[in-house]
Amino acid sequence: MCLPAAIGLIGADRLEVAPSKFQCPYCRIRRFLIKTTGMTRDELGASRRGMFQAAAGVAAATFLVPAGIASPQSMVGAAEAQSRRRAYLEEFLRIFPPGRTPPAGRINAQDRTWEELVRRTGLLPPDFASMPSVAELPDPLLLWDSGRRRPVSNAADWKRQKQWIRSQVEHWVFGAMPPAPDNLRAVVTGTRREGTVTARDVRLEFGPGHRATLRLELKIPDGKGPFPVFLTNHNWRRPWLYTAVKRGYIGCYYAAADPGLYGDVDDSDAYIDIYPEYDFSCLARWAWSASRAVDYLLTLPEVEKEHIGLAGHSRGGKQALLAAAFDERIAAVIPSSGNTGESDPWRYTTGLFVNETIELLTAAQPHWFHPRLRFFAGREDKLPVDQNSLMAMVAPRGLMLYSGYAESAGNPLGFEQAYQSAKSVYRFLGSEENLWLTLREGEHATTPTDIEQFIDFFDTVFRRKRWPRVVSSIVGYSFDGWRSLTGEQLDPLSYPKRRVGDFLARSDGKPIEDAADWAAARPSLRGRIASFLGEAPPMAPFKAARKLSDRMMASEGWLATLFSRPSDTPRLRNTGMGVAHVAFGDGLAGELFYPAAQEGRPASGKWPVLVWLHPYAYQNGWCAAGPWNAGGWIYTQDQRPSFPLFVNAGFAVFAFDQVGFGTRIHEARAFYERYPKWSRLGNMLVDTRAAVSALAQLEEIDASRIFLLGYGLGGKVGLLTAAFEDGVRGVVSVCGADALRLNTAAKGGEGLRHYSHLHGLLPRLGDFIGNEERVPFDFDEVMALAAPKPMLVVAPALDRYVRAADVREEVEAARRIYALTGASAALTFETPEDINRFSRKTQQRALEWLRSAG
Repeated sequence: MCLPAAIGLIGADRLEVAPSKFQCPYCRIRRFLIKTTGMTRDELGASRRGMFQAAAGVAAATFLVPAGIASPQSMVGAAEAQSRRRAYLEEFLRIFPPGRTPPAGRINAQDRTWEELVRRTGLLPPDFASMPSVAELPDPLLLWDSGRRRPVSNAADWKRQKQWIRSQVEHWVFGAMPPAPDNLRAVVTGTRREGTVTARDVRLEFGPGHRATLRLELKIPDGKGPFPVFLTNHNWRRPWLYTAVKRGYIGCYYAAADPGLYGDVDDSDAYIDIYPEYDFSCLARWAWSASRAVDYLLTLPEVEKEHIGLAGHSRGGKQALLAAAFDERIAAVIPSSGNTGESDPWRYTTGLFVNETIELLTAAQPHWFHPRLRFFAGREDKLPVDQNSLMAMVAPRGLMLYSGYAESAGNPLGFEQAYQSAKSVYRFLGSEENLWLTLREGEHATTPTDIEQFIDFFDTVFRRKRWPRVVSSIVGYSFDGWRSLTGEQLDPLSYPKRRVGDFLARSDGKPIEDAADWAAARPSLRGRIASFLGEAPPMAPFKAARKLSDRMMASEGWLATLFSRPSDTPRLRNTGMGVAHVAFGDGLAGELFYPAAQEGRPASGKWPVLVWLHPYAYQNGWCAAGPWNAGGWIYTQDQRPSFPLFVNAGFAVFAFDQVGFGTRIHEARAFYERYPKWSRLGNMLVDTRAAVSALAQLEEIDASRIFLLGYGLGGKVGLLTAAFEDGVRGVVSVCGADALRLNTAAKGGEGLRHYSHLHGLLPRLGDFIGNEERVPFDFDEVMALAAPKPMLVVAPALDRYVRAADVREEVEAARRIYALTGASAALTFETPEDINRFSRKTQQRALEWLRSAG
């Protein structure tokens, strides 16, 4: 018996002997291999022999194969891979709490929850160790060819690349969809007049025994057709269709949406049972339903068949992008405010960005995506594709990314990165004018004005009327733009090679042996770091308030209201906290959460204070996920700091937005035009020092106990501030310490590009990419400069951004200075079994450490 006939393929995660599974072994095995390996038909070879050899390789990689097919060496390797996969699963289940049961009561025909599915099927994570790490967005114009990457160079290459992207998206993210049915029929169930339009109700019937159905509602304008179509799965509860009809479009609603939101039955839920051999998830079923609506629309004489536009909002936006990517009959698409799983790539929806992460979203809505996706929590860089890949598949057709830059679940940086990636494909295909980006003001909900802009876009792409193209970036940073603006370029070869701990030598080359040697060396080391952070502009000293009741004319601005930042209300007092406005720096403002006595009055005595330094929460800054709230869902608690936890332990907590984040997001775009010789990281250091100074002058604060608590970006700023600011008592840095000279591209992380190309924190570092060993300073020196201040450095063992072992090397070098100053025990380094996030356990540990530190 040949191999395909001997092996039944059950998903891409397991192989079992099942001789009867294949009726057409040659074609079925080829289809499987194209899906699971990304190889093309040509690469697999035209002969059955080549096909079976490839199958043997795939089978061996999953270990469950009949004896004698794979070599002993490959069997050993497969056994090791299988062992790793089981270990990944055990690790995952230790770290992440169980998810929810979805409102529909099931995620598939057999299972209510993700955990039930894993127990029943034995589904395992992929062998991450054998998968390449792609820290930034995968380039859609690079394809696999004979085991290597090469650029897409022609239409045939691009067609092949799209097929590969679809195979990966189906396998890892959304599940496999059935082919289009060949037996679709339409039954008109009602026709009526609504104002000056004709409303038509239709039931589509298709699939095995015509058991699958999908209800449509059309609103057809009066007048001479044919008309373009505005297609959506939003009914009258989100009344988008009315604006579309007013602009001369046929409005078409298809009943495949969330019943909890729209009060209608989700017709696509029945497809789980009607198509049991396909594992398409809920969002994929909605997207597939959009294509069934297109099937029907193309039969109508009233329809301009080349001008069907699709739009969806929130979870509807996720399915809209997927539908358009997979169905080229959809001429334009507007995914609106879908955020994670739509236009905000998975790589920019991690804990650092305080939005809807893979672990949160797949726990809250386990039916939306394929169960395999959940395994990539904390390992987003291992995904072979990302949401920018779906956007690329839409090209050259119309695509308008639309969202609020301040949406709590969003991230404007992610949108802009995805847009730039998709633009490269649109440019390659000569259709850049069909790609728009609108990052509007406001939160999640849309207004009729937004829908008018949707129609402007469709009108332009459909050549009905030309409206000005919209590309509204908010962060707006690029390394090339910075270099062009400043004209600055460093020669890395003019800098000496450095290694971890080499600062432990005096200027004469002799080792630093005592505290006096270190005191002499500190000023030059500080000066070198300050110089690289850039030239700060002239600054006048700030006159701070003396007590909380002093009135200062400083404001966080209108965005603070949009973010619903709290005031001193009874609800807040019930958590044992009050809040007061505190001005600092050059007219900046933040909020001080303090221990409250009865009726919200400040508790007596002087309080120690924590300065909360937020991560990369572009959309909301310090208030992302509502840190003033107590309790909440377990995944939300793992996403944000709990101010009540620290305040109820006697600490005050001060929070403010760093430049380019939250209420100060609009400062990012023009920063380097205003301060070409400075850096945003240097600005953050100055602002944090100003906050410490202002707090120290308040009579309610114990100026001898000002601590810094930072995560991600905030952890980096906290370490730098502790190195430069004598008013800091101690610092907790979670996922903040880095190893600039060790974190090279070869290790799979973002490396120096994190600072220079992605976030624009310290652009000068971009000149050292490829010469990391010549970077003028590193975090071992930063931490050493903070000695003997108490310091807790947390580097999770599974942090994909920085290797914990590299951070340990940096910490141990700094510890030698702590030892010289007689404070070796003041430096604490911990590597919990966790991914990069600020979990409840880490917060509890931080509180324990702070109590012991003073």
